[in-house]
Amino acid sequence: MRKSIRVLVLLAGVLFTAVACIELIPDIDSPPIVDSGSGDWYEIYFTNPTCPDEEERTGGLDEIIAADMLAAELQVDMAAFDFDAPPMVDALIELEERGVVVRVVTDTDNVDLSSINRLRRNGISVVEDKRSALMHNKFIIIDGRYTWLGSMNFTTNGAYCNNNNLVRIDSPQLAANYRAEMSEMYDDREFGPSSPAATPYENLTIGGVRVENYFASETKVAPIIGRLVEQAQSDIKFLAFSFTHEDIGEPMIERALEGVDVRGVFETTGSQTEFSYYGDMLSERLPNLQVRQDGNPRIMHHKVIIIDGRTTIFGSFNFSGNANDSNDENVLIVHDPTFASYFLAEFEAVWNEAKQ
Repeated sequence: MRKSIRVLVLLAGVLFTAVACIELIPDIDSPPIVDSGSGDWYEIYFTNPTCPDEEERTGGLDEIIAADMLAAELQVDMAAFDFDAPPMVDALIELEERGVVVRVVTDTDNVDLSSINRLRRNGISVVEDKRSALMHNKFIIIDGRYTWLGSMNFTTNGAYCNNNNLVRIDSPQLAANYRAEMSEMYDDREFGPSSPAATPYENLTIGGVRVENYFASETKVAPIIGRLVEQAQSDIKFLAFSFTHEDIGEPMIERALEGVDVRGVFETTGSQTEFSYYGDMLSERLPNLQVRQDGNPRIMHHKVIIIDGRTTIFGSFNFSGNANDSNDENVLIVHDPTFASYFLAEFEAVWNEAKQ
């Protein structure tokens, strides 16, 4: 069996096999929940995209997530732009049979997948966005406490062929944010810019760490990221599947002109179009502004910016106009050097594999 995960960080002990301590799912309208400052609260995963044959695709993030979902006692919510990973499909069907509440939202472009049809045949209601813009989220909420989020689509290619990140976070407050977004899509059929900007806790503290959480395009996220880029003092590193938005690209070039070290890897597909910042950054010819195209023959799918080795920006949000203005997206910003160190290690791995 080929190793399918590049980096596995277990900061909360072993993968949870039970959640018996959870008695109810916190109501999103309840008073703020104070997360304990003690104990660890996240697990960070990166794929190792060797892209083995279908029959050899085992031991990956799809199986880890499926096992975590199967520990649910009350409810699992999933927002999946694309979804075909068999272990996760099987897990949702088993949960439905056990009486656990299962809610799924997907993008209209992928609603006819055999995996989605299989969910529906087994009694699981799947809501689609019915728009030309994308429902581009990739998140899962388990029992109103654990949230999975990041860049990885819940597919076999996402888990075994593409460079991706996923983070599992233990925080009822953060889960309440994602449950609110899920309810807007699943219950109210509100997506993208027409969705209400009603995140309960955009700014929160988890385990003593400051965290920001935003949902596009009801909230314009690109200017928020741009302002953080403008504050960079020493260095900026980024991994970008798509990078075309001037609110992020222009401040990054400006900081490089003012002496901040900037390094980034672009997904090769689309990086040489007139809209990509790859060409703009190359043309500056600054020694402290270095960009490369990725070395994965499939897809480098990260959407990550790390600022000054302490602020990590990640999620489903590509650095593009569509993500900012029309798609349904999510982004998390974590202000902590230890958290950032794992993304920095992934950056260096992708950088070293990239085309020079």
